[in-house]
Amino acid sequence: MSKKKLIYLVAGEPSGDFLGSEIISNLINSNSSLKFDGVGGTLMQNHNFKSIFPMSDLSIMGILPVLLRINKLLKRINQVTDDIIKKKPDLVILIDSPDFNHRVAKKLKKKSFCSPIICYVAPTVWAWRQNRAKSMSKNFDHLFSLLPFERDFFIKHGLETTYVGHPVISKLNNLEKKDSFRENYNLEKKPVLIFLPGSRQSEIRRHIKPFREAYIEIKKKIPDLVLAIPTEEKNYRFMKEQFNDSLVITDERDKFLLFREANVACAASGTVTLELGLSLIPMVVIYKLDFLTWSIVSRLAKVRFISLINLVLNKKSVEELVQTDYNKKNVVKSVLDLFFDKNVFEDQISDLKKFKEIIEGDNKNPSEVAANKILEYLKN
Repeated sequence: MSKKKLIYLVAGEPSGDFLGSEIISNLINSNSSLKFDGVGGTLMQNHNFKSIFPMSDLSIMGILPVLLRINKLLKRINQVTDDIIKKKPDLVILIDSPDFNHRVAKKLKKKSFCSPIICYVAPTVWAWRQNRAKSMSKNFDHLFSLLPFERDFFIKHGLETTYVGHPVISKLNNLEKKDSFRENYNLEKKPVLIFLPGSRQSEIRRHIKPFREAYIEIKKKIPDLVLAIPTEEKNYRFMKEQFNDSLVITDERDKFLLFREANVACAASGTVTLELGLSLIPMVVIYKLDFLTWSIVSRLAKVRFISLINLVLNKKSVEELVQTDYNKKNVVKSVLDLFFDKNVFEDQISDLKKFKEIIEGDNKNPSEVAANKILEYLKN
């Protein structure tokens, strides 16, 4: 009987946990004689995957928060590297979280680790750290990109790249047409505003106050407005305390149904803006970093935009409120424009349809595309 092949995955945040779970699910369906190990969250652990330590240990963003926990992060980098060397997996998949995972990849290569190392999710080096692309080609054997324009960029820098698309595409396509978020929650035709402050605790806390102040004013203009906040179970109580009249959702399927039927969203820049864009939900994109991180990032940035929608379309389609621009006055104006200005609303819908067409391409099941590529590596 042949020995089961081991795949080692590392995810450091909820979006990576989702990507990892989709990969594992597709691989199991294609080849049941595989084992999985590494670091992941609850979604990955639903597939008989045991994380060597809590994924939340890696969910840190910004220079100051990282510096405050640098010793623990360095310990985890060494722990993961040593664990991979010890277990000798047939393949390593490092999902997003570049500040952690790229250091793991570099250490593995320095220790002459021989199995293929795949980077799943391209970091935005094309935005502000273009020199990192060359080092990636030395530390990774392959890259799975979520965005179509990333493939040519990384191939040009010597890294073999496959554009797989984003697994959320299949999630949205697989929703039952008859299922209705509005019916399930008795919302009828009430206007629905989604608030998505981010997945990390530090992001959420930075984004709460300006939106809460703006929401009070928006509610005065739209008295029957329903505020819906998709979040993780661990954030439920905090969100209800901040917005006691809101509809806080922790179920992923309900989140995607909400995206299909809501009117407008106010969302922190990140993966969720891609999900909203594919759902054709007009949005305002927000983001606020700590002062130290922003002072460095703003000097290094090579692009005009922060949101995926604007980056892919190469134009200002959605309003971006960053740092000091993210304030009560601007949020109120931007959100109300989408609710009451027909031209603003329809222009963004038109742009989102173009965005959706570009992102979906021919890849109807991105996780299957990625899984097939992984199986090719395992055969070699």
